[in-house]
Amino acid sequence: GVFTHKGSYKIGKKQTKFKLPDYLDEPWYLAYKKIWTSIENATEDTRSNMFQQILQDLKSFVSKVRDKSIEQLENEIQTAILLTGVNVSDHAIMFERIVHELKPITEHIAVIWSRDSNNIKNIIEESIYQLMYEEENEESHVRKSQCTMRTLKSWHQKNCKPDDPLVIIITDFESSSPAVLHDFILILSSYLSTMKFILIFGVATTLHAIHRSLTYDVTSKLNVQVFHTQTQINILSDVLNNTIFCTNIPFKLTGRAFQLLTDIFLFYDFSVESFLQSYKICMIQHFYANNVNSLCCQKKEIEDRIASLTNADLEEIKKLPSIEKYVQQLKERENENDPLESNNFKGTLTTLLVQFHGYMRRFLITLRCLHDLTSTLPNAPMGKQLREYYTKAVYMNNLHECDEYKECLQLLGFLSKVEFISKLNSIVTIIGNSKSSSMKKIKAVIQDQIKTIEAASLEVDVTPVDIISTSEKLSRLQLKEKLLKLSQKQSRSPYKRAQQETINYLDQNMFAIYLVNPYHVPANEIFCFSDGNLAKQHIRGSLRAAIHTGLNDPQVYLNCECCKLVNDDAILSTLPDLSIIYKLHLESRKLINMYDWLQAFLIIVDPGNDAKEQRDVNPKLQARFTQAVAELEFLGFIKSSRKKTDHVKRLV
Repeated sequence: GVFTHKGSYKIGKKQTKFKLPDYLDEPWYLAYKKIWTSIENATEDTRSNMFQQILQDLKSFVSKVRDKSIEQLENEIQTAILLTGVNVSDHAIMFERIVHELKPITEHIAVIWSRDSNNIKNIIEESIYQLMYEEENEESHVRKSQCTMRTLKSWHQKNCKPDDPLVIIITDFESSSPAVLHDFILILSSYLSTMKFILIFGVATTLHAIHRSLTYDVTSKLNVQVFHTQTQINILSDVLNNTIFCTNIPFKLTGRAFQLLTDIFLFYDFSVESFLQSYKICMIQHFYANNVNSLCCQKKEIEDRIASLTNADLEEIKKLPSIEKYVQQLKERENENDPLESNNFKGTLTTLLVQFHGYMRRFLITLRCLHDLTSTLPNAPMGKQLREYYTKAVYMNNLHECDEYKECLQLLGFLSKVEFISKLNSIVTIIGNSKSSSMKKIKAVIQDQIKTIEAASLEVDVTPVDIISTSEKLSRLQLKEKLLKLSQKQSRSPYKRAQQETINYLDQNMFAIYLVNPYHVPANEIFCFSDGNLAKQHIRGSLRAAIHTGLNDPQVYLNCECCKLVNDDAILSTLPDLSIIYKLHLESRKLINMYDWLQAFLIIVDPGNDAKEQRDVNPKLQARFTQAVAELEFLGFIKSSRKKTDHVKRLV
């Protein structure tokens, strides 16, 4: 509902200067700002790479059209179809970049959104107004009502070169009326002898949407070229690789929080921008008013950040569950020095934070190795995307005991020699120039195993097979045990033995050690945010609960003294009419008598009238009541009843 509220601004009153918040110099805010700046720079680079190819193709397309004469275009409108995907919220950014890139080629560009294409008059006026608009010469602007094709033709002859193209971008083809687009294209085609038009259609579904919406007499006027954009799934993968899966950014989303954000993306909106805003909300929740989390920084900044903490901040750190558990274990091992003493604790804390950085680097490298090794297996038990592996690793208590993980190890044993060696070489490349001594050791072992596998033969060694005599009397259990031993003695080729040794080494010495859930690592609360319930409250708020709170207790949102309630059941005459009506309706049964409702309303808003029943109602009060009831019906709380004309029915 919308409530009227008397503001503090008065005409002629001098505006006061905006006062900056007090937290701008706080350690937690400086840490948050620095990390978010790094994330924004990383995502900006991703966007640039994401749109780079399609922007180059569009620039080339428009440049070729500009270089051709009108006669060479054969009386056809040059049309580019952008298959943009189903997401709408990210389209605005893409079309802004397209306009920016095309400006050096032609300054005459019109961007038409679905709201501007309701009828042929609107779409023509909006297109022509944007094409003729010049920022340098504002005095020569014409009104939209004067924007006609005849006006555009005369303006084009005076202000443009004959070969200058006029670009019109229809951002959402499916949301535009087919009849309007039909007429619009035919009108543009009738002026092709004097003006050069380029249409760019943003199509969310498939190319068939064009043929379903437009008839042949229209499509025959178009010379179509199709451009494909990168899918939103791939874009999200690029964003995650440069943010959460990047070791340069210390803040990590884990557990239910990461799963919530990816689920919203995959099953709700496919919006990368919404994902980043939700990511930002999680960061704010993690850092806000908590100087302890200012330690979420690069390794080289740790000592300076610890030095800036107060004694109260250090006490808060000692209360963190993972730190408290670690200190308790340290006390049991070392009885000489007290690890909670200030100087000792700062040294211990520095060590823990440095160790967490090392742990996270090894964790991400190992996760990429596991993904590269198993993502192409049949049916992909653990998924095909790196984010699916990350979700399992940070959400499950122990990935090593996961059924999907065990199935992947079994399937690795069926790989051919060439495939298996190729995957091992990929792991060596991923580990690369890691400075970790443990990673270097694993890399050296894998390289040795590759050489062993390359030299191993595929031929099975012939060995004598034990035969169970029919005369030998064995119980069922004894027979089962003997058959099991014979199966274990079954001969395998040297390649299969080397392959199994390599798989066992990767399982026991790499994946089981380094793919530990961050929850089990000391100081994880400083770097990781995993509270999915807290994130959900701010990302996917309950609309129904917010409406009930606003109507039942308006003071929560209006923040005025006149609406302050002693208890939730109180109904003050100073409340907005809609709130009074709503609170009275909560006291009623399924059917509400309108006359009784009006009398109850009058008793509250006009307490000075001593009459128990007011038959001669003040018209102003009756109008206020009628308006409030209409607003409550608009919000969906009541509807008129067919059984009784003087009653309304409660819906909630």
